[in-house]
Amino acid sequence: MKHCSIFKSIAFFAFTFLLFSSHSVWAQDQKIFTFDNRTFFEVDGRLGKYFPFEERHAYMKSLPQYGVDLRIGRQTDGRLKWERDFNYLSYGAFLRFEKNNVDSIQFKYRDENGYERETYHRSLGDCYSLGGFINGHFYRGKYWSLDYDIMGGFSFWTKHGDEFIGSVANVHLAIDVGPTFMIEDNFDITLRYQFSHSSNAALRLPNCGINVFSWVVGLRYHPLGRPELVPKEKPRPKFEKSTSIFATESVGLLQTNEWMRSYQTADGTMVSDLPNERPYYFANVIQLGVHRQFHPKFSYDVCLDFGWTGETKRMYEKAHQMYNDGHEYFSGDDAIPLMEYSFARGLHLAPSVMFEVNFNRFAFCIGGGYYLWHGIYYGTGQKKTWGLAESSESKFEDTYLPPCYRTFYERLGFKYYLGKNRNMFVGSFMKVHEAVIDYAEFTFGINLYSWKDKKK
Repeated sequence: MKHCSIFKSIAFFAFTFLLFSSHSVWAQDQKIFTFDNRTFFEVDGRLGKYFPFEERHAYMKSLPQYGVDLRIGRQTDGRLKWERDFNYLSYGAFLRFEKNNVDSIQFKYRDENGYERETYHRSLGDCYSLGGFINGHFYRGKYWSLDYDIMGGFSFWTKHGDEFIGSVANVHLAIDVGPTFMIEDNFDITLRYQFSHSSNAALRLPNCGINVFSWVVGLRYHPLGRPELVPKEKPRPKFEKSTSIFATESVGLLQTNEWMRSYQTADGTMVSDLPNERPYYFANVIQLGVHRQFHPKFSYDVCLDFGWTGETKRMYEKAHQMYNDGHEYFSGDDAIPLMEYSFARGLHLAPSVMFEVNFNRFAFCIGGGYYLWHGIYYGTGQKKTWGLAESSESKFEDTYLPPCYRTFYERLGFKYYLGKNRNMFVGSFMKVHEAVIDYAEFTFGINLYSWKDKKK
C-alpha cells in the first residue's frame, strides 16, 4: 500500500498544478493575484439530497446534506480575445464544507481470527473540498444572466473505509446551472441547481462515491465595483480552422474490483478478498488521432486507442480458480477453453471521439469509444460478440475480459495546451464505464504535424 500512497501524492500535486497553472496563461502579462475591480468574493449556502447509483443505497435519498462554499474569483473584462469569445466569464478558487447526515452505513473489517465481518453502525463522515471553478454565461444581459459552473478539485473525508468512500483524499467534481441577478454595483445574488460527485477514481476500494443534487443560493461581492468590459469586435475577425495529427500516452492505476473466493492457508489463517486487499494494476492507452479546431471555442478528436492492462492477469487467475471449482463454464458441449495469461492477451483496440470546449489553453473534454478487438481472442477460436449491452457477451468474454474493457466507455476530463504554438498538452481524464469510473488517466500528447485550411 506504500506505493499507492506515493502515487496518490504525485497525482494530487500534478492535478493541483494543472488546475491552477492555467491562471498564468489566462492572465498572460497580467498579475493574476492583483487586487482590483476584477476581483470578487462569494459565499454560497447549499441544501441537497443524495443520489446513490446502487439500488441498495436508496434509503439515502430521503436524507439531507448541508453545505457552505467560499469563493474568490476573477471577472474577465475582455482585454483578451478568448474572454470576449466566452462572453466575459469568470474563474477562481473555492473552498467547500459538506455536512453529511447518514448515521448508519456498511463498514467491513477483519476480526482477530482473520474473518471478514461487517457492521452498519458507522456514520458517513463530513467532507472538506477545495479546487477551481469556471463560471460562464448561456445568456448575459444588463441586469441578470443565465450561468453555468464547472468545478473540480479534491475532497478530504473525516471518515472512510465504508461502501461509499475508500480513502481520505478523493476527487471532487460539480456542475450547475442557474441565474445571477445584479442587485447593486457591488453585489449579485446567485441561484443554482447543482450536481456534485466525490470519489477516489478507483485508487482505493470501495468506491461507490457520493452523489448529491443541491439547491445553491449565493451572495457575490465586488469590493471595488465591476470592471469596464472591452466591446466585442464588429465584424468578428475571420477564424482560421486547423487540423493536427497527434499521439498521446495515458497511464492509470486501479485497484481491481474483481473478487476471488476466500480460502484458508495451511496454518489455518482465513484469507478473504476484502476491497482493501485486492491488488493494484497499471493501465495504459496510446492514441493516434486527428484533432480538428473548427471554431475558436470548439474542437474535436477522432482517434484509434491502443490499450493494455495488467488486470487481465487477474481474470486468468480467476478462470483457473473457477476451473478447479468445477464451474459450468468449463464443462459440457459449449465449454470454454482454459487459457494461460500472456502480455498479448491484455491488449485492446477501440476507435474513439472527443469533443473539446477550449477556454484559451485549457480545454474541457468529453467523449467515448467502442471496443473492436481484445487480445483474449489471441490463439483461440473465439470471436468478438457485437452489441452495447454486456448481457450480449459470450461466456468466454465474461470470463477473461476485465470489467473496464467491455463494450463501450466514456472519458471526461481536461487538457492543458503547452508551448508557443500549443503543439503539446497534458491532461487528466476519468475513464468511465456504465456511469461508474474505471480509473483516472494522466495524459501527455504531442502534435506530430499541423496545418491550417487554405484561404479561399
